[in-house]
Amino acid sequence: MGLRWITPSTARRLRPFWRRTALIGFGFLGAAFIVFMAFTLLTRYLSVHGLDDLASAEDLIESFDRVMHTSDHQPLTIREPLRKWTGDIPIFFDASVPGWHRSMAERQLPLIARLIGLRFILTKAYDRRSTLNIVLAEDTAAMRKEARRFTAKINDSWRFDDYFCFAIVTTTPNGTIQGALAVFGEKRQSTKSHSCLIEELLHGLGPNADKATYAPSIFSKFTFPVEIPLNDQILIRTLYDPKIKPGMSSEQTRKLVPDIIHGLIEDVTAHGPEALYQH
Repeated sequence: MGLRWITPSTARRLRPFWRRTALIGFGFLGAAFIVFMAFTLLTRYLSVHGLDDLASAEDLIESFDRVMHTSDHQPLTIREPLRKWTGDIPIFFDASVPGWHRSMAERQLPLIARLIGLRFILTKAYDRRSTLNIVLAEDTAAMRKEARRFTAKINDSWRFDDYFCFAIVTTTPNGTIQGALAVFGEKRQSTKSHSCLIEELLHGLGPNADKATYAPSIFSKFTFPVEIPLNDQILIRTLYDPKIKPGMSSEQTRKLVPDIIHGLIEDVTAHGPEALYQH
């Protein structure tokens, strides 16, 4: 059948229909924009408010299990052995890391050292076998190159175009961390790049997933704090409690973590965040 041209009279009768269609379309676009802006503003609000508010013990205990024993790329039903450093941590800032980012990261090191009870030792050489290496890689190809430089286990299934930043950790068979790579992907000074750098620095210490149940948290996909929130400090301190050993299973840590976290909450409530420090 041939196409029939719309006559002027038909076009006039269709004008109300097209107006309503256009209004509905603009309405959907407007609603989508409002939802997007609301989510963005909520994310920013949660990233900077409540940094020193204590979460419930139940949330902290559950978050410890999720953050330390699961993976962002696996369902929650799959649990992985715990990993952590057991001695002083050599740390190397690659020449690619801008001065602003390096100073922001170095500003966090004294606090982290007090929480974990270990020292950071600045080194001048990249070493995948014994050092926490901090590197800037601004595109997918650069990220893949850095990952393969660190470990031969990287294959084409890794979708680096999905990453803004990432960390890779190598361990001994018993779960002791031998070396780590923390990569962030933006040279520009921004809240997100700063938060991302701190996040991967912490992932290089053993935390595995961004699945905390409270906000704000470095270990969350929805908030981007530029300081380490108090609740995250409690998780890090719990991970490096002497009772928690590398290679422990989720079942093993679940027997110990509740008492540790309840004790830390009591200490923080009575004496402030300094009660978390191990030295």
